[in-house]
Amino acid sequence: MTRSRLVRANNPSPMTLDGTNTWVLKESDGARAVVVDPGPSEPQHFQAILDAAGGVGLILLTHGHPDHAEGANEFAELADAPIRAVSRSL
Repeated sequence: MTRSRLVRANNPSPMTLDGTNTWVLKESDGARAVVVDPGPSEPQHFQAILDAAGGVGLILLTHGHPDHAEGANEFAELADAPIRAVSRSL
């Protein structure tokens, strides 16, 4: 696996263009990945992230827009991983 992998959500719109970009960051020999902006609450998207990650150690939110952060809490439970963000209100 490369160090970064794009998993795009199926939510195209004028605001998201082709869909929200979720990034999976992982060393090739790493056991767990960092997921950046898990995106909307969509089971198929979550499964694609998990498939790309193999295991999730941390979820990072770059900002609180719904297309980036809406599904963060749900994904964190599914992945059994903590969330880190600038704002505690996310």
